Amino acid sequence: MTGTEMIVAILRVAGLAVVFGAGIPMLYALGMRAQAGEPVRDENGVVIDDTEPTPHMRALGYATYAVLAVIIVAAILWIAKDSLAYYLNWKPFGSL
Repeated sequence: MTGTEMIVAILRVAGLAVVFGAGIPMLYALGMRAQAGEPVRDENGVVIDDTEPTPHMRALGYATYAVLAVIIVAAILWIAKDSLAYYLNWKPFGSL
């Protein structure tokens, strides 16, 4: 392996770490924000409650959680793919 190939491999791993390390919590935060309504403030400007979200925002929150669930299940299957292939003869990702 040449030095250039090593640098490219390191950059790929670092890029995926940034995407998954920051992307998944960001999607969760988006889903949480979509599920929350508008803040209700008292006379001092302190948030004391929030309103119900609109149906569109609630649907966006549920869709975001569904995407997260698919990502998490796919990641678990990817980690366990060799064990699944060995013990159950099931290859969820084919020949990858």
